[in-house]
Amino acid sequence: MPNTHVRAAAEGMPAISRRRLLNLTGAGLALAASAASVRNASATPPVAAPAEHPDAELFRLDQEMEAAHARMKRMERASSRADRKALKAVGPRPTHPSDWKSPSMPEHLSEMREAALKSVLFVDVVNTDWEPAPVRAWRDAIKQEKAQVRAAWDEYWAKLKDLEHDANEDAFNACVNEVDEFTKRICSIPAHTFEGMAVKLRAHVRSGGEIEKEEMYLDDYAFSSIAADIKRLVGEV
Repeated sequence: MPNTHVRAAAEGMPAISRRRLLNLTGAGLALAASAASVRNASATPPVAAPAEHPDAELFRLDQEMEAAHARMKRMERASSRADRKALKAVGPRPTHPSDWKSPSMPEHLSEMREAALKSVLFVDVVNTDWEPAPVRAWRDAIKQEKAQVRAAWDEYWAKLKDLEHDANEDAFNACVNEVDEFTKRICSIPAHTFEGMAVKLRAHVRSGGEIEKEEMYLDDYAFSSIAADIKRLVGEV
């Protein structure tokens, strides 16, 4: 998970953050089921894994990642609580500028415009001074409405910033990065046993692997690593 969260372009307010992505997507149910299967199939090895075990390094990283994942979940809850508190205090959410759609021109104005267009030279079409006054008045009203939507949103966002609704977001993102780095380290190490592969699957689940692949456009390095392990073990047999 990169240290980014998707925001509406130049709008300020996050359209969706990684924390919301992890909370809201239905893929979370599938990840939870996967995690349960992994726990049932292979228990986490003890902290003091035997040095002679071929996957001892994976077991050690698994323990460290478990602690990092717990920190991330604690920060996620703290960030969510801050969000809810700020959103409740600031009041109803106005229409986001990107959600506002200009209404269609009324039929009688459209007909009036088409009639006037017949007497306009092609090179003069881009200059709307030729449009009838009622049509220009309608366009001006639409522009004013759009400006009002923007102003209402900017005011709402400014209030949220004053309430520091995303004060924990940077700390949460740092935790996300830490968990993701563990996944990368774990998946860079060859597994020599099925227990070692289970460590990689747990890492995949903890980092929200399926969400990452679908929504954040990252390579699914966990399953690629496991596939390489299986090919290697088959060759060794």
